[in-house]
Amino acid sequence: MHACLLIPEILAHIFFDIYHHCAINYEDAALSRVCHSFKDIALDVLRTELDNLEPLFTCLPHDLWIRTPERKLIIRRPVTSADWAIFERYASRVRVLGNRQSDLFGGIDSEFVFAIMGCCSQSLLVPKLQVLCCRSYPRDLHLCMRYFLSPDLIYLCMLPQGDRFWTNTMTSVLSGLSRHSPRLKVVEFSFDCYHSEITSFKVIQPALCELTHLRKATFVLPCERDSSWLSHLVGLQELHINFAGFLRPTRSQVRISYLDKLSVALLNMDLHARLVAEWVVPCRQLELRCSTTDSAAVIARCLRMLDDHLLCDVLECLILNMPILFENEAIDKAFTLHTFVPLLRFSGLKEIEIATSCMSLLDDDALGSIVKFWPCLERLYLGCEHFWSTPPKITFRGLVTLLSTCPNLKGLGLAFDATKLNPPTAIGDVCNTNITTFQVGFSPIDQTLEVSTVLSAILPCLKQFFVEPSLFVEAPDRARREAKWREVSRYMTSTHSDAYLGTVLNVLDT
Repeated sequence: MHACLLIPEILAHIFFDIYHHCAINYEDAALSRVCHSFKDIALDVLRTELDNLEPLFTCLPHDLWIRTPERKLIIRRPVTSADWAIFERYASRVRVLGNRQSDLFGGIDSEFVFAIMGCCSQSLLVPKLQVLCCRSYPRDLHLCMRYFLSPDLIYLCMLPQGDRFWTNTMTSVLSGLSRHSPRLKVVEFSFDCYHSEITSFKVIQPALCELTHLRKATFVLPCERDSSWLSHLVGLQELHINFAGFLRPTRSQVRISYLDKLSVALLNMDLHARLVAEWVVPCRQLELRCSTTDSAAVIARCLRMLDDHLLCDVLECLILNMPILFENEAIDKAFTLHTFVPLLRFSGLKEIEIATSCMSLLDDDALGSIVKFWPCLERLYLGCEHFWSTPPKITFRGLVTLLSTCPNLKGLGLAFDATKLNPPTAIGDVCNTNITTFQVGFSPIDQTLEVSTVLSAILPCLKQFFVEPSLFVEAPDRARREAKWREVSRYMTSTHSDAYLGTVLNVLDT
């Protein structure tokens, strides 16, 4: 055997690639049988991450269980200490269990599960579990949740479907979360508007607030409930909240000293402003997601209301995620210079993403007036993910102004009129080598060679363009525009670079 194959780390990498790229079944453990030095490493790779518990139960002796025609695992005889020893040997290798799509127990019959639990002396089925993700969970097995709450658990995701998950049994088990799994760093919980779920969450809240290692939390919560308890999540770095429901949100006092990232989802921007009227949560990254679209005037008013609440001096990234309109476009939804005014005081902004809103009313001067307040900008995405019947007013002049004002720009998405080849005389002073992709959205284009010539001068490392995504109905002229921008890309990556550079200089001279 080659000496390299005696190094466990190298073997682990090899086995991991074989397992994840060759679609090996759980039952295929041939590598673990090749030689003794392969066995433990191969079994670790096979069992480290499981979608459900079935692979652990099917490792047990075949006379213990049988699979029915309905793919159900049924117990055939009593479980012995020898059976449990086998289960324990494999279960101790599992670090990640479950996913967001399937039942945690797969097709295992509840009687079989309880029989194994009866042999479990330490009250843990998977003693070294670090990640647990649960979407579907049989009601008669809720008591088993305690057997998954390992002291090594660092990630817990509970995103059930339906209203039958938050029973008294499940609530009682999770109320001891801070005792059973005190090292939790990431939690995801979903609670609907049902009375039983709200009551359950009130019981679980104290346990969440006692998790001193918690760094990231994601919650789906009813908007009409008090959210002041969020202030007690100590040491939190990221907070993601989806406030569900259509009722008027409850104003609560939430005070958090600082967050790396805050994401809040609500019906519309107006509800955002009302909900956080008494919040003070300074954050470096802020994402506001809406289910409906407000007018630009309402958005501007709401942004002013968020000032010193969520919009604070430390702000570096702002994402406004508005839904794409499929009905007739309303011009009052289009952003103007006035819409951006509440954001202009944040000179430390590095990223702005308002990709689904209409920016067709912004012209070159308006864009220049906006970005001059954001000299540190590294990523800018404006109106590039949807087609709007109102054509963009920004031209190459505005693009050059943007690049000269924000020299650190690395990511760019902007719809502009590429049919107007009017680069300013100062174009020779602008050259950004950081940007390699350009989300041009619904930018109109005709003369591909001329466009590629100008872009090569100001964005010489640009390689790829993306028009707006094709959703339910393809936008007018999208296929033609996509082909045109591909042609620009081919020109810019031409192998005849010297001759092409001469063409660029000739065009710029004229």
